Amino acid sequence: MIAPRHKDGNNYFVASNVEENLQCKSWLMERQDHRSNKYILEREFNLSRHGNVPIQVDSGHQMFRIQCRNAENFIKYNDVIFFMPPPFEGQKNTPSYEQRPERLSVMILGIDSMSQMHFQRSFPQLTSFLDYVPHTFFLGYSRVGMDAYDNLLPLLSGLRPDELERRCLSVNKSTYDNCGLLWDTFKTAGYSTSYGEDTAQGIFMDGKAGFHKQPTDFYLHPVMLEMDKHTRYSLDANELINCSAGRQFFDVLNYFIDKLSFYMKSAQFFSVFWHSQGVKDYYHYARRLDVDYVKRLKRLLEMDILDNTLVLLMSDYGLRSDTYRLTFNGMREESQPFLLAIYPDWLQAKYPFAMDNLKRNAHNLVTAFDLHATLNDVMDLNLLKDYHVENRTEILLGHTPKKMPRGVSLFLPLPLKRNCDSAGIPSHYCPCNDLTEIPTDDGIVLRTARFLISSINRLIAPYDKCQQLRLYKVMLAYFVDLGESSFVYELRLRVRTIPGDGLFEGTARLTDTFHLTGPITRVNEYRSQSYCVNETNINMYCYCPN
Repeated sequence: MIAPRHKDGNNYFVASNVEENLQCKSWLMERQDHRSNKYILEREFNLSRHGNVPIQVDSGHQMFRIQCRNAENFIKYNDVIFFMPPPFEGQKNTPSYEQRPERLSVMILGIDSMSQMHFQRSFPQLTSFLDYVPHTFFLGYSRVGMDAYDNLLPLLSGLRPDELERRCLSVNKSTYDNCGLLWDTFKTAGYSTSYGEDTAQGIFMDGKAGFHKQPTDFYLHPVMLEMDKHTRYSLDANELINCSAGRQFFDVLNYFIDKLSFYMKSAQFFSVFWHSQGVKDYYHYARRLDVDYVKRLKRLLEMDILDNTLVLLMSDYGLRSDTYRLTFNGMREESQPFLLAIYPDWLQAKYPFAMDNLKRNAHNLVTAFDLHATLNDVMDLNLLKDYHVENRTEILLGHTPKKMPRGVSLFLPLPLKRNCDSAGIPSHYCPCNDLTEIPTDDGIVLRTARFLISSINRLIAPYDKCQQLRLYKVMLAYFVDLGESSFVYELRLRVRTIPGDGLFEGTARLTDTFHLTGPITRVNEYRSQSYCVNETNINMYCYCPN
């Protein structure tokens, strides 16, 4: 009913479809910290069912919460809107592309919980659209951690979460401000930066330290936080798809990207946009997004933004819940997120060695660690010149297998003998290992199952309200084939526990003792079972008594 409009340097509230007289309040706000905003100006205005003139509300980047009530004091409108005026034409401080050093802009478009096969099933129109733009689909892209945070942090930092947290979060529970994430590096190099998710419980927010200062030039989280606290309602009974004033949170993210596109035309940029609501919880939901993503890429193409931009369309892992996840294919797909790169066609002509390597790497084992190294190259395209690629390749291939870097730029040839261990992929997520089903009542299987349960119980032991779990049944058991040259013995199990009827999967390596080769993951929903704790890494394991 109220939309933000920008005209002649000023911001306006523009009302439409007002069916009765309303008394409204607006609160101008700004980000206070990663968990709250502060109101800095309150004003009142009236709307008439007979028509309204635009209401001027100053200028620049602004964020408002608006609430309108009718004569009976019922709330008829409740929303958060924001203004992102386009950059001024002929802005003196924004050099044209011809004046800038030759570098690519970067856009990361993330879709949560989307495997390679689920992408092919759900996005037929987008798959057809890709025929019109140069792109590479990376068939060997693999998950390296349990959740979005574990899989995105290696891309943004080149480090595993535990490595990064030891380096920059260990003192006084610091925030991520000084962790040297990629958007900091790109900003130092002169790029404009942006970050947006379609949820307030974002990758760096849900049980995490967050940011003291706004991490990027353009940042959607304060808007999503305000909606989540004051204007949110849900489309589904499970409250997993949220809305504000008739818009899904995903639509708010799309609006944010649309407004940023004007900046993308006039400045080099590094941006991260992540979509999670609905798609990570409902198997068929992804099909509804096909047209939205075609429109998004068409707009970038029509605005010529793709002429100077590397787009990474990607996910973090496959579906982790829903009944499909319980099938064998669903289990395998969980560790094989989709990744495709869209790039301008002039890259092939100008940097043939580098681009040939990137295309060949489409069939190799690839991780987020490699993407981090790749994006560092994007800031200096001189590194992609043939003679630099040849020299860097010689140095890379001169390493012994044990000295090989964990993250390798995709503009270089990935080593042929690379395996999950050298690529930084825990064995539990390794897509290279074959699985052979074995009897669930075998003695070693039952011992392994008890080890998995005891491992979970050690995790939840510090949380008094979480009940200790017991093994109810081994549902599936697999021998993990690590290859003929391996003398290591691994089992992958799915177990059902009580109380709570939890389904968990884990992989254990058997030597003189048992040890885990990755996190134990839950593969069925737990919803409110863990209401008594609020720890991201504990919730899935905790069963709270009624």
